[in-house]
Amino acid sequence: MDGVRCMESPAAGDAPHSSFRTLGPTLLVSMGYLDFGKWLVAVEAGSRFGYDLVLLVLLFNLSAILCQYLSSCIGIVTKKNLAEICHQEYDQKICVVLGLQAGLSLLTSEFTMIAGIVVGFNLVFESNNPITVVCFTSVVVNLLPYTLSLLDKRKAGMFNAYASGFTLVCFVLGLLVSHPKTPVNTNVMFPKLSGESAYSLMVLLGTNIIVHNFYTHSSVVQVQRRFQGHTLAVDESKNTMAINFQDARQLMNQVFTSPVAPIVLLVVLLFSGHIVSMTCIIGSDVISEDLFGIKLPLFVHHLLPKVFAMITTIYHAKVVGFEGLYQLLMVCPIIQAMLLPSSVIPVFRISSSRSLMGRYRISRCVEILCFLAFLLTLFTNIIFVAEVLFGDSTWTNDLKGNTENPILLPYIVVVLISCGSIGFALFLAVTPLKSACNEAERALSVHS
Repeated sequence: MDGVRCMESPAAGDAPHSSFRTLGPTLLVSMGYLDFGKWLVAVEAGSRFGYDLVLLVLLFNLSAILCQYLSSCIGIVTKKNLAEICHQEYDQKICVVLGLQAGLSLLTSEFTMIAGIVVGFNLVFESNNPITVVCFTSVVVNLLPYTLSLLDKRKAGMFNAYASGFTLVCFVLGLLVSHPKTPVNTNVMFPKLSGESAYSLMVLLGTNIIVHNFYTHSSVVQVQRRFQGHTLAVDESKNTMAINFQDARQLMNQVFTSPVAPIVLLVVLLFSGHIVSMTCIIGSDVISEDLFGIKLPLFVHHLLPKVFAMITTIYHAKVVGFEGLYQLLMVCPIIQAMLLPSSVIPVFRISSSRSLMGRYRISRCVEILCFLAFLLTLFTNIIFVAEVLFGDSTWTNDLKGNTENPILLPYIVVVLISCGSIGFALFLAVTPLKSACNEAERALSVHS
């Protein structure tokens, strides 16, 4: 426990000046949403439907900001992370299910990070050996957090703050230098939902809101007692056909018109992978100890998720090739989105609890926004499940095995996870916190 907890200070930026201590968590939160895999899936969704889903993407971003803000507030006000409070306020069975969801979210984030870097290397260097790139990626982005955890906290914290800031600057400069010549459509259109768009809608939802980050960031901010939200920019295109790996290669060649831009991309890939890997290590410790009640040594948090993600990525790269890795990047956000409806409920309930948050509990207006954000995630999943069960869209036929395309996630698994998550969300929606029940009992005893 202590070995992993010591990483929270390096992760947040334990620097001597208050500005660095403030920027640490802010950059950590921001960089967790800027890895290359998330960028690719956003491009894929935008290329299929253009601006038809732009308003929903905006709502997803606002919901992500709200969830991250509330998670940070919970950690700062209660001086406990979200997993600790869930352990106190829910039964053990509920905590185990929440832990399974957070753990699955953590693994999919590892998949996205590794597969995204591999695809990025291929797009830049046109490498035909994905196995070598996977091994190189895993060693670089996973050994660096472990090495930093053995260093002085202040030095490690300053390095992470500088690395995050440098990566963020490179990301912005990369866009400015490349300067893609794509006209901007100023006519914002209302959402046009269909069976075909349900897939992309889930991809965008899972890209913008990540479950295990609720637990990770509520733990990290306790070191600093400060917080700041995040935003995620989504790249959109006007193609009507589904983008594939070769389309992505052509898109990169068009976007990176400057020879400096690919180098900037590689820097962003490595450092963002380092930040994602480090946050996953902290999240793994928080989830295992506070939700499962299992105390694991430091090296397990470093190795277990990484090795599993590495083996899975190598398998897909060997069997299906780079196209399979690209499809894996599409599947991971869908899994993330399927876990969201039930995972946001503890965040909203705890932040609105007077007994836990005191005078810092959210206002009635914010409670309404939380309810709307929950409905947004819930109805998005319901639309997706309805299309999976009864639809006849192209991606549904692919999922059912009616086409020759490779199946990365079995149809029955998608149905079980989706229906189980929706059912668990409805169960949590009617399950009060233990502190709320105790408060109601005390109020009744006083009146009686």
